[in-house]
Amino acid sequence: MKQQRGFTLVELAIVLVIIGLILGMAFKGKDLIDGAKVKNMQAQYNKIVAGFNIYYEKYGAYPGDGCTAAVIAIGGGTVCPAGNRNGILNNANETQSAINLLLNTNILTNADIQSVFGQAWGVTVAGAAAGNFDANTNYISLVDNTGAAQAAADLRFVCALDRLMDDAVNTTGIVRSATAYNAAADCWALNGQATIGMRILP
Repeated sequence: MKQQRGFTLVELAIVLVIIGLILGMAFKGKDLIDGAKVKNMQAQYNKIVAGFNIYYEKYGAYPGDGCTAAVIAIGGGTVCPAGNRNGILNNANETQSAINLLLNTNILTNADIQSVFGQAWGVTVAGAAAGNFDANTNYISLVDNTGAAQAAADLRFVCALDRLMDDAVNTTGIVRSATAYNAAADCWALNGQATIGMRILP
């Protein structure tokens, strides 16, 4: 009978090196994907800001400003009825109408507002200061139906976005969060869900 031969140490070493290379490429690929998601968030923010400004140039008011009585539905119109136009969005009717109006006027598409977290971007109500969001200020955020920010964003991405486009401090600047991090933090070592707000008005 022919005796079966096992793997030699050289063959085992080659296999282990190949496995190591594959794992290394997989982890590097994940890092590249995560970095691309952060850049996508920045691009979406810039598109939404541009959308607000384009709408203002066309219609003389920010989208949603003045829609105090009811929400403008998708496909339901392109302007708000006459209302209190004060340059910020003060209630949930105004904030929900804002995104819908940008879609209704074809200034933005659904892809432009779909976040990497699987939820569409919305606008917070400009009210009292809360969760490190300034008073009387609107933010692009992941919101509930009342216009309040939800802790629905991956904290790693929030921190990395703040570092990319702002000051990397959760309490100041354009990018805000109720969850603490700072410029010395390793964003990719953080974990958990957090609120995110990117200032849009005023």
